[in-house]
Amino acid sequence: MPHARYPHLFDEGSIKGVTMKNRLVLPSMCDNMSDREGRVTDQKVAYFRRRAEGGVGWINLGYAYITPRGRGCTYFQVGIYDDDLIPGLRRLTDTVHSYDVRMGSQIAHAGRQTTHHYTGGVAPEAPSPVAEGVLGEVPEEMTVERLHELQDEYAQAAVRAREAGFDLVELHGAHGYLFMSFLSPYSNLRTDEYGGSLENRLRFIRETVRKVRAAVGDDYPIGYRMSGDEWTEGGITLQDSVATSLALQEEGVDYVHISGGSYETFRWMIAPMGIGPGQLEHLAAEIKSAVDIPVVSVGRYTTPELAERVLADGHADFISMARELLADPDLPRKAYEERAREIRPCVACEQGCIDRWVSALDITCVGNPEAGRELLPGWGAPTRAAQPRRVLVVGGGPAGLEAARVAALEGHEVQLWERESVLGGQLHLAAKPPGSEEWQNLVDWVVGQVESLGVEVKLGFEATADAVLAAEPDAVVIATGSRPLVPRHIPGSGLDHVLTPLEALRSVPAGGRNVVIEGGDLIGCQTALWMAGGGDTVTLLAYGRTDLFTDGKEEFGQDMAGTIRRPEVIADLERAVTLRPKWGIKRIHDDRVVIDSAGAFAPHIGALRIGPVDEHELPADVVVIGVKRRPADELYDQLAGSVPELYLVGDASVPRTVEEAVAEGSAAARSLGGDRVDPSMMVPA
Repeated sequence: MPHARYPHLFDEGSIKGVTMKNRLVLPSMCDNMSDREGRVTDQKVAYFRRRAEGGVGWINLGYAYITPRGRGCTYFQVGIYDDDLIPGLRRLTDTVHSYDVRMGSQIAHAGRQTTHHYTGGVAPEAPSPVAEGVLGEVPEEMTVERLHELQDEYAQAAVRAREAGFDLVELHGAHGYLFMSFLSPYSNLRTDEYGGSLENRLRFIRETVRKVRAAVGDDYPIGYRMSGDEWTEGGITLQDSVATSLALQEEGVDYVHISGGSYETFRWMIAPMGIGPGQLEHLAAEIKSAVDIPVVSVGRYTTPELAERVLADGHADFISMARELLADPDLPRKAYEERAREIRPCVACEQGCIDRWVSALDITCVGNPEAGRELLPGWGAPTRAAQPRRVLVVGGGPAGLEAARVAALEGHEVQLWERESVLGGQLHLAAKPPGSEEWQNLVDWVVGQVESLGVEVKLGFEATADAVLAAEPDAVVIATGSRPLVPRHIPGSGLDHVLTPLEALRSVPAGGRNVVIEGGDLIGCQTALWMAGGGDTVTLLAYGRTDLFTDGKEEFGQDMAGTIRRPEVIADLERAVTLRPKWGIKRIHDDRVVIDSAGAFAPHIGALRIGPVDEHELPADVVVIGVKRRPADELYDQLAGSVPELYLVGDASVPRTVEEAVAEGSAAARSLGGDRVDPSMMVPA
């Protein structure tokens, strides 16, 4: 009987005799949980077990490299280049299959989208010696003999996938990797039979598919992932991708998986906050209308309602959710049980997943710190405490809210005190600038969870040590956040029109004012966008972390990972405000500021010139300073030794990102009355 609310989403799907219990797919996603030789680890098995438990129909193993020279830009990708890797892969498929979930293996070669650091010290290899725009390393042009060797390696990898128990194999032809670099006239400049016309550029792919098919047999499903549009001048267009899909169908490929972009157009490959949802749907829809084989679509499908609509419209046969199932692996089950309001949202902040991936760290999720920690003691689903405690959480930001939520799930009696009139802390303010609004989705979700779990919330209440002791809690979690570190050495910093970033974000821009903001960190950038969006004329100053000779844009957003979101933020700034890199405020007056050039090298980073030769004046009705933060930890110090259990978490310990705040709040709640969970994550009393 069809599901009442999501009849298409929870209908069975089939690819060449392999039946999936629903149309939801966890697509390939680099998790950095293998070892340096590409072996499956216990952590990786636990991670995929948790995803399978949630009810998804089909999981694809992420980017399994077919040869060490094809490894991408991380040391911790999974490999499928040697028979010795099969037992570990078999352990993974056995685990996933035990939950009635099908599992595929994506097999891949990076082509030019890697560097010699990851390929054993040898240059990357590609169809032509064209450097990739982000990484910049010129690859070695592959000989025809080498092409044929690689085709054999793809075939051998596919056989290993079958022997390891994978239900299907997917050739990775998207995102600028080897197959795509052959297909794209932007990166393929060959003049032999593998370059030039579309048919010639398809030749390597066609021949590889034939070798893989011959190796695995006619009954084994083969898929192909592709970028429907490269979004690069001279690159692959949607029309090219339609023709490619038809060619793949002709070669016997059993499904196509439609993504978009490459490293040079990362915003389409892995869309950040502010893009989407469903931004790639039109690519899948166009290809679906042309082919007869199943089409899988990916691209920030953030809700089951959106996935259902795309399937009902006939734009795809399966829907991939990657970061969404990282944020909430129980999304399929919650949707099936019509509990969609309980689904923890992915807000595409990319702090825990993409930013960690590009830093060669194992991934997690800002909203779901259990992700990646499934194997660690105490990090499973919260369980009821044997001896419930009276728990007081001070601070209603992301760390405090998560501590209250998890403590309530474990059966403790929880109070939450917050001095402001709303919950969310600085995360509530972070949602104000244009393009950052989705932070509010996470705030709304966790606040809703806290309320439904019966946490007693007291708003507008300033916690003191006496008030805490009078409440007689068994345990106290201090999550009081941080406050701006105001540079009081600047003459005029105490004038009435001088604000901190938090004060500016709490205000409503009046419009028509001249605003000068010092500080190119993310909070300064966000404040600039917020005030410019309200009609103010904004100048943003940044100084000193790069040398004198780099592009001035390098000074802005330096505390962001930089791969995806940072270029978006800088582009937004260039459209909305005046950027003045390598300048700082020297003096503040009632209606203007004096700025001077700032030092760029340690130990003089941010230092200003002594003499007046390079001083400039800027009109300033409002001045914003203090983008640096310091912990608001006074209450913790006052309570130390006075309560049975005391924890210091989040920015109140050390100002960092939302990721650390939420994880530490969760860790504190999981530590109540017992062994501390991951004690390095919090400051005990």
